[in-house]
Amino acid sequence: MHTINYRGQYFSVDGPLNLSRSVQGRPVLYTAGASPAFVEMAATYTDGAFIPGSSLEQALHIANALRTKLTEKNRAPENFIVATAQNPIVAKTDAEAQQKYLEQVSLNRYRAMPAPLFFGSAERVANQVQQWYEAGAMDMLIVNQDYPTGLADFAELVVPILQERGIFHTEYEADTLRGNLELPRPKFRKI
Repeated sequence: MHTINYRGQYFSVDGPLNLSRSVQGRPVLYTAGASPAFVEMAATYTDGAFIPGSSLEQALHIANALRTKLTEKNRAPENFIVATAQNPIVAKTDAEAQQKYLEQVSLNRYRAMPAPLFFGSAERVANQVQQWYEAGAMDMLIVNQDYPTGLADFAELVVPILQERGIFHTEYEADTLRGNLELPRPKFRKI
């Protein structure tokens, strides 16, 4: 514990706070965006970033900009998580995935619904996830669920393939988010 000795316009505090430090060191910090200002802020202050993923090229461009900026700031890019979200429609076959997509479109007649980027058979979607991961466009995939069973379908059909390929873990190895993301525990600041 140490004193804070903060004096500001709205409050002042001598400290110290009578709480123990988190076992993670501090919470894992994320930010979201795509602009140059976002890249600067994310590379300076956070442990990871949520980036848009409307195409592999877009995600890769932003991920590379983040990693370049991290290196410029003497931070290890491998200690930073780039995450993007997708809403996969997956089934055992491409035809079944197409049927799910058409069903969803029929329920949303007044809203244009392009097919998702991660779309098709489990094998096809696993290949797409692997391509994005190996290209460096993402370290982590956030699965959105536009189709009612989208998350369950992904977990049941795609995750086992990714586990078999060594891209997705089979067990959690740590008891904190930071540990499971394989991010180092920040050093305690000196007084």
